Amino acid sequence: MTEERDLHPLEEKLLVYLEENGGSSDTDIIERSELPDEGSFRRAAEWLLSRELITEVSRDEEEFVELGPLGIGNLEAGITPELAMLREAAGGAGSLQDIQKNTIFDRGRWGSAFGSLMKTGHIVKDADGIHLTCEPAETVFQKIWDLVYEPLAGGGELRMALLPEDVALIVNDRSPKRGKTRAEFSVNTVVTRMLDITAAGRIALKAAKENVTIGAITPQILADGTWRNAKFRRYQLDIPPSQIHTGRLHPYRQFLDTVRKRFMALGFTEMRGSLAENEFWNNDALFMPQFHPARDIHDVYFLEGGIEVPHPEPELMERVAETHENGGITGGRGWNYSFSRQQSLKTILRSQGTALSARTLASNPDIPGKYFGIARCFRYDQVDSTHLPDFFQVEGIVLGEEINLRHLLGLLKLFAEEIAGAFDYKFLPGYFPFTEPSVEMHILHPVLGWVEGGGAGLFRPEVCRPLGIDVPVIAWGLGLDRMAMLAMGIEDIRDLITPDLSKLRGIMVQTDRLLTGRGIADA
Repeated sequence: MTEERDLHPLEEKLLVYLEENGGSSDTDIIERSELPDEGSFRRAAEWLLSRELITEVSRDEEEFVELGPLGIGNLEAGITPELAMLREAAGGAGSLQDIQKNTIFDRGRWGSAFGSLMKTGHIVKDADGIHLTCEPAETVFQKIWDLVYEPLAGGGELRMALLPEDVALIVNDRSPKRGKTRAEFSVNTVVTRMLDITAAGRIALKAAKENVTIGAITPQILADGTWRNAKFRRYQLDIPPSQIHTGRLHPYRQFLDTVRKRFMALGFTEMRGSLAENEFWNNDALFMPQFHPARDIHDVYFLEGGIEVPHPEPELMERVAETHENGGITGGRGWNYSFSRQQSLKTILRSQGTALSARTLASNPDIPGKYFGIARCFRYDQVDSTHLPDFFQVEGIVLGEEINLRHLLGLLKLFAEEIAGAFDYKFLPGYFPFTEPSVEMHILHPVLGWVEGGGAGLFRPEVCRPLGIDVPVIAWGLGLDRMAMLAMGIEDIRDLITPDLSKLRGIMVQTDRLLTGRGIADA
C-alpha cells in the first residue's frame, strides 16, 4: 500500500504534466514542464518512483563517443600514430627505432601504435625489420579516421551504433573505464526513460488539488490570516536531500600524512630526496651489481634529454667501485667484474626508497639514529589489483652499536599492526643484494589473501663501510600502497589513485582511527 503523505510542490508539478500529457520521456519533461531545472526533475522523479505514484514504462540506453585528450591531439596532428607508423613503414622505415626518430609523436605513443598494429595483424616483424600486410588505406585505423575523427573534427559526439563492429571495438577499448583519464576516446551512455502516472498517482494528485497545503509560513499568510484554516505540509525526514560536495583532502593523502606524523612522533628524522636519481645512489651504493636483472630497461625508467643528478664525490665513487670489483675495504670478495663509472652516473626515476637511506648513510648521520622517508618510486610493472608502475614506499633505517635482527622484527611487527592494521602477518626469509640476513613481511588481506608488504634486513658491510658507517644498520622498505589497502578497507590498489570522484567521495577517513585497520567506513 502506498504511503500516505503530502506531495512536494516538485512532485505535484511532475504529476500534473504526466496527467495532462501522458507517458513522456525525460527530455520532454525537462524541456516542457514547469519544473525549474533538470536537478529538480530528477529529485521529483525518484521520489515519485519510490512511492509508486509514477512508473517507468520503458528505458533505452544509447552510447555516444567523443574525442578524449589524446584524440584531440591526434586531430591537431592530422593523423593517428597507427596511420603514421603504417606510412613510415610503407616509405621504407625498417625498424621501430627508425620510426621513433620522427618527433610527431613521443616514443611511448609510437610503442603503443606498434603493439596495436602487431595485434591487429597489419604489420609483421622479422629479422629484416617491419613489413606491412596490407595497404594503409585498407586498415581499420583508416576507417577510424574516416568514420570517427573526421565527423568529430568540429566537436560534439557520435552515435556508437553508426560504427562498424571492428571500429566500435577499438573505440571502446581506448575509452577510459575508470573515471575520466587521458584517453583517445570517451564513450558515454545516455539513458532515456519513458515515465507515466499511475492510478495511485492520479488519486494523490486529486487529493492535493482539493486540499491546498502550505509548505512555509510567510509574513503574508500571517497578515491575512489564511494560515488559520490551511493545512500545512508535513516535514518529511525520509526524502533524500541533494548531495553537497565540499572540498576535502584525498583519502590516500590523509593516510600518507598520518603515517608521516606517526613516525615523527616515534622520534624518527625524515629523509627526503628527488624523484630523479642516478644509478650510483639507486643501485651501486647499495651493492647491487651492474649486471643485476633489476638494472634492465624493463624494470627501471631511464631519463634522457640531458637530465642529470649531481655526481657523488670522486673518493666515494672509487670506494664503491672497488667494493664491487674486489670487496675493497669491506673484507668481502665483491662481484668480480669491471665496474662502469659511466653507467653509474646514468639518470633514472627512483626505483626504490632505499636510495634515500644510502644518501643518508653517506651524509654523516647521528649514531645512534633513526630515519624514515616516504618515497614515491617507479618500476615497470603489469598493473593489477596489487601492482602499479609507480608506488609509495616507507623507507627507514636505524643504526647503532647494539642494533640487531630482533630490533628489526619488533619494528616490522609494530608497522604491520599500527600502519596496515593487520591482524595476521608473517615474516619469511628473503634475498636482497644489500642486506644479510633479509626478511620479507607478508600481511593477510581479507579478500586478496597473503600479499607481500615489503622487504627488510641488516645492511651488509659492502653497503655501510664505503659510505663511512661501521655500526650495524637495520633497514626496511615497505609498500605503503598495499598497507593502505588493508588499513582503508580497499580491495583494488587502483582505487587509491582513481580519478572517479564518486568513488573517492564514498570513502570516509577518520584519521584518529586510520592506523588501526578500521579507519574507513562507507559514507
